[in-house]
Amino acid sequence: MDLEMHTVHYPTSVVNGFIASAVGIMFSVNDYTIDVTPAQEEIIDTFFEQMQWNTTDSSPYVDLVSYGDLMNMVDTDNRWVYKGSVTTPPCARDVYWNVLRTIYPIK
Repeated sequence: MDLEMHTVHYPTSVVNGFIASAVGIMFSVNDYTIDVTPAQEEIIDTFFEQMQWNTTDSSPYVDLVSYGDLMNMVDTDNRWVYKGSVTTPPCARDVYWNVLRTIYPIK
């Protein structure tokens, strides 16, 4: 895919043996699997426009992104779910992964 986005959510304590949950969403310029409405396209575009892609700081800070709008739009009913780890060192285990099957368009 052209872009795969992972977000990891850490609760304040271990829940059902999981230290975190993660969501994976895939995006493609040409090989997406869904046609989106103009309103959905606006949600995707707005989300990515709010990111600071040109920041080279080791700890970039983004004031506000519309993550909730994006998550309310995506199809969470069609997904793969598995017990895995985070993808960055130290690669902590016991993460509840949700990888969405739908591939969304991106410009």
